[in-house]
Amino acid sequence: MRVTDGSSGNGSAMGQPEYSIILPTYKRPDVLGLCLEHLAALDYPLDRIEVLIFDNGGKDHSGAVVERYKDRLPLTFVVNEGAHGMGYSLNRGLRACRGAKIVEINDDALAPPHFLKACDAVFASDPRIGCVGFRALEDGYSSAGDGIGRIDDSGEVVGNFNRECDGLLEVEHVYGFCYAYTREALQRGGVHDEVLIARDYSSGNRMETDHCLTLRRLGFKVVYDSRTPVRHLAKPRGDYNERSLRWKLNHTRNTLYLFLKHYGLFGKRCVALRFAFVQDVGVLSALRRPTRANLAYFLTGLRGRLSAFWHYSRYLTGL
Repeated sequence: MRVTDGSSGNGSAMGQPEYSIILPTYKRPDVLGLCLEHLAALDYPLDRIEVLIFDNGGKDHSGAVVERYKDRLPLTFVVNEGAHGMGYSLNRGLRACRGAKIVEINDDALAPPHFLKACDAVFASDPRIGCVGFRALEDGYSSAGDGIGRIDDSGEVVGNFNRECDGLLEVEHVYGFCYAYTREALQRGGVHDEVLIARDYSSGNRMETDHCLTLRRLGFKVVYDSRTPVRHLAKPRGDYNERSLRWKLNHTRNTLYLFLKHYGLFGKRCVALRFAFVQDVGVLSALRRPTRANLAYFLTGLRGRLSAFWHYSRYLTGL
């Protein structure tokens, strides 16, 4: 096991592995152990994989947990200097990984033994496939809307990644808790957009959606494989609150930026325009009941929208 305290590991000096498994973690040593136990049980040659673990700087026992698997998995363990968020860890892994294919997996995802062989089968079935996501076995998963992995004309980002379907289904986006893509997709699509990376660990909204839409724009197929279910424990860390103003800021900025980046102001039935000025703006609530909470909600949403337009202008000008 290679252990570093800030600089990304480069793995062993051996040849290119078939899979780089990038595993960000933060304040969940118990579920990290379960994740690693399942990775150690993969029915795949160990000399064809590398596992890159990035700890977000939590003061817990994750290092001791990783130590238990140093003889069972080819590991690199990196502790980030300071808390930077999940997206930061993922991008560090993407810049350091060497695999012909990449798997991004959350520390509370439990891959089945045949997982990598299933990935191989998907990529071998069609050379145009650049990315594959999997069905989530997740207690309390909220399923709503029509279809799977699509963005409808109203701007709803539809998941439904607990549903079964026949064979592979081409989708617009996948569930980011566990998905795989090719090195060609990484080289052409790049790492995750830095605009979407939030410092608070659990608020990296829309990163995988942006990733998938980018790959589709480049000509890759993005598919959903419900035949390979992956258990997702969806364990809380205590830093995630969908009612917090910080979450609202990240969610508003990232969603609007996503729509602007991929559809412009007037594409996909003006979804960005409607999200910017109509959907969940909060102005009516602030006017009808000008409470401190309603005003804060409105101002936070406004700040997120202005930030999205500013980042989009920089994206257009290449800054």
